[in-house]
Amino acid sequence: MNNKTSRFKMILTIALPIIIQNIVMHFQIMIDRAFLGNLDSRYLAAIGNVLIPYNALNFFFFSAATGLTVLVAQNFGRKDYSKVQRLGESSFFYSTVFSIGLFLVWEFGAKGIFSLFGAQGDILADSVTYVQIIAISLIFLGIEISAGSIFQGVGTTRPIMIFGVIKSLSNIFLDWVLIYGKFSLPAMGLKGAALATMLSNIIAAIGLFVAVLLYSDLPFKFSKRALLKPDWNLYKETLSIGIPSGLESLLWNVGQLVIVRFLNQIDGMTIGIYSLVAGIQSLALYIYLGFAKAAMTKVGHHWGNKEFDKARDIGFYCQKLSLVVTIIFAVIFMVFPKLLAGIFTSDPEVIARAVPLLRLSGLHINLQVFNVVMGHTIRGTGDTKWMLYSQIFGTIFVVGLSPVMIFGFSLGLLGMYITLILDEGIRGGINLMRFYYERNPFKVWVASFKDNKEVA
Repeated sequence: MNNKTSRFKMILTIALPIIIQNIVMHFQIMIDRAFLGNLDSRYLAAIGNVLIPYNALNFFFFSAATGLTVLVAQNFGRKDYSKVQRLGESSFFYSTVFSIGLFLVWEFGAKGIFSLFGAQGDILADSVTYVQIIAISLIFLGIEISAGSIFQGVGTTRPIMIFGVIKSLSNIFLDWVLIYGKFSLPAMGLKGAALATMLSNIIAAIGLFVAVLLYSDLPFKFSKRALLKPDWNLYKETLSIGIPSGLESLLWNVGQLVIVRFLNQIDGMTIGIYSLVAGIQSLALYIYLGFAKAAMTKVGHHWGNKEFDKARDIGFYCQKLSLVVTIIFAVIFMVFPKLLAGIFTSDPEVIARAVPLLRLSGLHINLQVFNVVMGHTIRGTGDTKWMLYSQIFGTIFVVGLSPVMIFGFSLGLLGMYITLILDEGIRGGINLMRFYYERNPFKVWVASFKDNKEVA
């Protein structure tokens, strides 16, 4: 009993700050949408067009930083603190260089990107205006994700939570001030929302960077001089693990971008409805993602110290905790879909179209949780290529089946959701077996079949 309690406390120490940060940030996004959706429902479509391609590139960057998290966790587990320090110093420099390049992509290429995926007219103009403002904060993204990866890798996640909460609360306050024009400022609407997001992102990035430099509980200290003398070979080691995760994320988002293109062909509001439902559904994801990241950190610690049985046990324990979360949310989505949709828009047509999708989300999240959590445990072992291969299959599956379901069977948005459910279910089951066997499950099946045949 004491061992179970201590294990739960250990996981919760890592997971809870991440969960709190995720929830607060998610509510900030939802409040931002509620402000804009009730101001003009057209803004929901604009944000939907922005967030999916914008996040596609950003998630590549965040996922590539998984390499730093895994290497920090494994080297921390084997107590090689000097290497952890040098890995972090190199990442701060090179990640900032790449994040500045990402800013330039959006500043000069936004119109072409959104046009490519079907945005037109006022929605296109609103999307470009919004993204060119929030993209300014990308200049600081490199230092933010490097600091966050270091804290997560060592298992000290409270600073991530603190600055995540600061980011979200400042964004909500600035939304209210700038969207509606408080304190004698002009009402800026969509531009005000973008400006609020940009300013709060910069505040949090700088704060987290200063925190990791000054945090007294880390068993190493970063050299300010070394930050300007990075080791490219160490950063290459980070990229060798991180890039497969980045490509995995990029491929997932490619599937999402193709879906955006398909949904924009249905009608102008479909993408707004999808964005609304996905945002509500993501609340469950942002909670169990805390357990998934805790699993990756602890699996990394045990794997680095060659404690493989402990790594597997902690991974499956985090999976059980995550499944409890998704079952609770499935019940909420089934019972209160109309209430949830009505928080973010007063448009009766939007609410009516969102309700059946929210109910279907209950099934979606209970399959997705296996894909996400098991994926994080596999990454904790240092094997990020497996998840890339899994996502290659997933992207081909979604891109190939979704037009059949959306247009061929005339199911529209419902058909797209069915496609996503099938994808998550298949890959979640495969990843579960992959971590259980700690090697390719298909090879295990072949070997088992041969053994049985020989016995017969």
